[in-house]
Amino acid sequence: MSAPYTVTNEGIGGGPFLTMTIIDDGDKGFTQDDIENNTTACIVSGNNEVSKGSSGDKLFGKVVWVSTDLVPGTTRPATCAVQARGVARFSVGSPAPTVNGMVEVNGAGKAIKASAATDIPAGGHLHRGQVIAVNSGDCTCDVWLG
Repeated sequence: MSAPYTVTNEGIGGGPFLTMTIIDDGDKGFTQDDIENNTTACIVSGNNEVSKGSSGDKLFGKVVWVSTDLVPGTTRPATCAVQARGVARFSVGSPAPTVNGMVEVNGAGKAIKASAATDIPAGGHLHRGQVIAVNSGDCTCDVWLG
C-alpha cells in the first residue's frame, strides 16, 4: 500500500519577491541566522523597509533572503527579499495560530494568532494572512498572504 499523500503549498504563488531594506534597530532587523531559524515574519517599518515589529503588529510577509553586502560600517545586510503573497511557512509563537484564523507578528520573527479587534481602523483591515495549515510537531503554520 502506498503512503498517504502529504499536501505542501509552501511558496505557491510567492514570486516575484520584493527588494527591501532592513531596519537599523538591533534585534528588530534580519540576519542570515533568522533565515536559518525561520524567524522571518516581517512588517513594513518604513519606506521600502522591513523589521520584526512588535507583538501584535500586522504581518506583511516573509523574509526569504538577506544580502551578503552589508551597510557600510555595520554588520547589517544591505537588502533583503520579501515574499508578500502566496503561501508562506512561518515558525509560530504563543498564542499559536489556528486553521482558518488570521495571524500577526510576535516581534521576534514568528507568527501568532491574531488578537481580537472591536473595529477596523481607518486605512484597512487590522490583520493579514489566513492560516491554511498548522503543524504542531514542527511548530509551523502555512499562511495565505493573498
